[in-house]
Amino acid sequence: KQWYQRRVHGDTQQSHTVRSLKMILILLLSFLGGSLSQQDQPNIILIMADDLGFNDVSWHNEKVLTPNLDNLARSGIILEQHYSQSTCSPTRGAVLTGRYPIHTGLHPGALLPLTPEGLIKDAVTLGDKLRAANYSTHAIGKWHLGVCNRDYWPTSRGFDLF
Repeated sequence: KQWYQRRVHGDTQQSHTVRSLKMILILLLSFLGGSLSQQDQPNIILIMADDLGFNDVSWHNEKVLTPNLDNLARSGIILEQHYSQSTCSPTRGAVLTGRYPIHTGLHPGALLPLTPEGLIKDAVTLGDKLRAANYSTHAIGKWHLGVCNRDYWPTSRGFDLF
């Protein structure tokens, strides 16, 4: 597939040696530099999928059919050079902050619903950065970064709606 050649990647050999690829990030419309008015800003959609393996999408395995993801990937950028954690909370925290889980307070593993902890409060998230750039931010799906204190909720972490 010719469009696959446009994907963002590092060393091709390295991408084939990734043992535990738990998520695929698809970012629609490449980042545009410079100052943009709100109406000229690109739309950004970040999709995180738990337990999705490297060969679980059609651009890596022709036996798997993922037409909707294919359409998104063709019109955007596939980001697949990353390290994923074995559970959801550390991975989500790392993606949203750009920090290793040991620096987000999430390294022990998945946060259960009644856990009185969450993503450290001083961590700046992708939602915070996008909101500061005049984006409307929405989080959909499971959060797993803390629920026992409103300071941990998505709407306190840079997201307008959850």
